[in-house]
Order: sequence, then structure tokens, then C-alpha cells
Amino acid sequence: MHILYIHQYFATPLGKTGTRSFEFARRWVAAGHRVTMLTSAAQMTPDDFGNAPRQLVRRVTIEGIDVIAVDVAYDQTMGKVRRLFSFFRFMVYASWFAVTARGVDVIYASSTPLTVGVPAVLARWLRGRRFVFEVRDPWPAVPIALGALKNRLLGGLATSLERLIYRNAETVVALSSGMTALVRDAAPESLRIETIPNCADTELFHPGVDGSAMRNEWRCGDRVVCVHTGAMGRVNGLDVIIRAAKRLENDPTLLFVLIGEGREKESLRNTCEALGVTNVLILPGVPKERMPEVLAAGDIGLMTVTNVPVLEHNSANKFFDYLSAGKPVLLNYGGWQREALENAGAGLGCAMGDDEAFLALIQKLGENRSLRKTMGESARNLAKTQFSRDKLATAALGVIVDATPTR
Repeated sequence: MHILYIHQYFATPLGKTGTRSFEFARRWVAAGHRVTMLTSAAQMTPDDFGNAPRQLVRRVTIEGIDVIAVDVAYDQTMGKVRRLFSFFRFMVYASWFAVTARGVDVIYASSTPLTVGVPAVLARWLRGRRFVFEVRDPWPAVPIALGALKNRLLGGLATSLERLIYRNAETVVALSSGMTALVRDAAPESLRIETIPNCADTELFHPGVDGSAMRNEWRCGDRVVCVHTGAMGRVNGLDVIIRAAKRLENDPTLLFVLIGEGREKESLRNTCEALGVTNVLILPGVPKERMPEVLAAGDIGLMTVTNVPVLEHNSANKFFDYLSAGKPVLLNYGGWQREALENAGAGLGCAMGDDEAFLALIQKLGENRSLRKTMGESARNLAKTQFSRDKLATAALGVIVDATPTR
């Protein structure tokens, strides 16, 4: 079977972002299928391309995956207009490839952005190709809730596009139960929806990694390190960590380390400076291959979002990285992740927007080494038993096989 996998932000472990599409694709190749990854070069690195010269379209093979990468820029610091232009450019190029590609049996299109569904729909209409649509973030629900999509006309168009994609898809894969419910509200009753969350990389991240060199870099001594990794955007609500750090500035046992990139990074630095916060380190993002050292150096993994209820449905990569590394996880929100953590004894959450409760969780876990150890062990077990990449990649492949017409 030939699977055309459309994901605008494909990345390998050499990059600095999630690798779900890479990990799924290489497992499907190992299972005997051909996978063509249609992506942009935005999250790929020079080492991914080897000696291939930079040009509009580059083709490389990575662990058996045929990668077609279009030179369309994107990063977390872009403003709204530049982001929309990036989405549109990739949509146009991807539509051409999806319609003209030969020998494709099925398309697996992964959002965000929502516009990656357009090439799949066009290929369905013009070539009769079936597709599975993966919802990584509930669009347009998230940008509308955040106020990033205020224009009623654009909001209406985005909602219409969402419904159009669902009407034409064979199946939708959602990354959390909450996302599944949102899709169900907008989709035809007959549409099959499967919940397949993000995955834990229990081989790359594990409790045996040595984080001592990283702790030396941070000069944290024997302090309890609360770490947050990944994007620093408005969605991530990292100001709650700064506020907690300010309240705990007289506690010499705690240190907060924020590692990543995004539009809010400089603002966070300015806030720390204005408040005189000295127990927070804001550091550059690191390649995925170095992230195990970062998490090994930390004691507690922090997951925060801004106070917008739809964000409780998120399935962020860092959550699964923390679990795999055997770190207890603290959330400043509820939803399916809090339920999973607390049922497994792997971490704690609180009501969204309750700064006092989040502060209390940090203090509780920071003061109790034994509890951190127990929760860390439970986190590792949760990663292995419920969020195995092999298991979830196989489940996704099963969905694709079911959607593929018999030859």
C-alpha cells in the first residue's frame, strides 16, 4: 500500500519539535508499506537533507520514508499574516502533488493547520482518492476561542472548511477524547472517529539518562527543578509559572527552567526583569536528541495553558516526554490528561485558571521527594502501558487500511 502522508511540520529527531509523523511513518515502512511524506522544510534541519542543494522542492529518503519537502517557511515567532501566507503557500503546493502523484492508495492528512485538508479533499474529488484526516488541534475552535480569528467571515469560512473536510474523509483520527467530542459535534453522524493520542518515546526518554552535565550548566545545585519545554506562545500560558516563581522567590529549594522558542519568550524575560524574578531560567530550545538530558536534569514536568477551556483537550508532545522520562507532571488545567495522571498516580492537576491551586501543587511536590519518586515511577509505567508508539502507530495503520479501497 502507498500512503501519501501530508504534514506541514514533519520533523525528525534532529529537529526541535514533535516527531509523531516521523515515528508513525517509519513504522509503517517497516510493516511493508510505501510512505511518501509531503511536508514543508520548516521543521527539518540541514542534516536531514545531507548534500541535497536548497531549492523549492527537495526530495530525500529518511529511514525508508520518501520525503518531499517544499521550501515554505514557518516558525513560532511569525505574526498572523505571515502564518496565513505560509499555510496558503503550502496548501497550493501540496494540492498539486496530492492530485498529480501516481500510485497513491490512500492519503493521511494531519492538521494543523486546517488547510492541509484541502489537498486531500481535492485529490478525493479529482482522483477518487480516499483519505484519513488527523486532528492534532481542534481548528477553528482554538483560534476562535483565543480571539486570533475575530473576523466573522473568516471564522465562518474556517468552520465551513472544517465541515467540508469531515464530510469527505473516510475516518477522522483525533488526539484526545475531548477533540473527538468536538469533531463529533461538527461531523456527519456516520463519520468514523478514532481517538489515537500522541505517543511516548520510551526509548529516547527514560529514567536512566544522566542529567548531571545539564544541571551543572544551570548551576542549580541540589534545588528541585521544575521544567517546561517547547513552544512559548500565548496558548502555553507560561505567565502562570512566572507568577508562581515570584511567590516562591524566598524558597531556596526551587528553580524554574523554561526551554524553547516562541512569540512570548521576550515578553516573559521582560516580565521576570520587571518583577525582579531570579529563580527562573529562560533558555533556548534544544534539538530533540538533547531533550532527554534536559528532562533528566529536571525533577518535575510542568504543563500549562492559558485560561481557555478548549485547550484542556490538547495532546502536547511534552506531556508524553515527561512521562517517558519518569517525571511527575503538574498541570494548571483539568481534562483528560489530569484524569490520566491522577488515576495512575503520575501527577496532579487543578482547575483551569486557579493560580493558587497550581502554586500549592508545586509546593506539595517540591517539598516531598518520596512523592516525586513514586509519581515518577508511575509516570514511566503510564507511558509504557498506555502510550506506546508501537501500539498507537499500529492502531493508526489499522484505520488507514480500513479506509483503503480493496484493489
